[in-house]
Amino acid sequence: MTTTDLAFTFLGSGAPPVSLRRAGPSHLVEAGGRKLLIDCGSGVSQRLVAAGHAGVQIDALIVTHEHSDHLVDFYQLIVSSWHQGRNRPWRVLAPAPALANMRGQYEAFARERALRIAFEKRPDATGLEVEFEELREGPVSGLGALAIDAFLVDHRPVEPAFGLALSVNGSRIVFSGDTCLTPSLEQAAEGCGLLVCEVFIDSQMPIAAGVRSAETVASVQSYHMTPAVVAGLAKRAGVKTLALTHLVPPGADTAALFAEIREGGYDGPLIVGEDLMRLELPARLLRWNGAAIGF
Repeated sequence: MTTTDLAFTFLGSGAPPVSLRRAGPSHLVEAGGRKLLIDCGSGVSQRLVAAGHAGVQIDALIVTHEHSDHLVDFYQLIVSSWHQGRNRPWRVLAPAPALANMRGQYEAFARERALRIAFEKRPDATGLEVEFEELREGPVSGLGALAIDAFLVDHRPVEPAFGLALSVNGSRIVFSGDTCLTPSLEQAAEGCGLLVCEVFIDSQMPIAAGVRSAETVASVQSYHMTPAVVAGLAKRAGVKTLALTHLVPPGADTAALFAEIREGGYDGPLIVGEDLMRLELPARLLRWNGAAIGF
């Protein structure tokens, strides 16, 4: 029997482009009976159910920054969770600009929400309530044994943006959020058991007339990390396992991406994330599609 202190599930490992393989950015962290949702991109409600969970069970939602692909399904998550029987308010943490966006979504549906409550006559409407909190640098309390530390990253012009360090009983996961390489991420990643990092695969982002120019590619690359940059970070930080998510483009050749990370100098355990993949610490067990693999 394995021991699981900390579990991390890729609900959506994609990015803004539509992908049938990869839903919008969203990840689930479990520890000590608590469930934390990180971001709520397109398809999050469906992916939660596919992973054996549901919005009704989530203790808190953290949105890392104000980009649409990270918060577009916020209101759908609220309503679908209520339909599942949620009977407690949502705790939602996000930086101020993202918080304003989500408040706007919530307020835009005020009339629709009132009609649902009055007509559907469900036993409890508390699950439709939201407690908004501004996410700031430092510890996030209230999730039992799960220690969370939010740190600023650099995703300018979108700011503030945050990465997260998550730990319990000595198991530690660092989640990069969307960012270019920053000292804060380097420091947080030092010696961690698992670094879950975004990646912009520049070798697979050709110029396409009417879709992206050379300037477009350069601009997007400037606030993300290429495979070479991610590999260098993981090597210097001595991370025990590197996992990649938020793949840009989401349809990237993952074998080629794997090879690029190796060429970049990182030779430790390497996982290219897929939706519904679950990683467990300290057992170092990967579960996906019926398979169980040690890493």
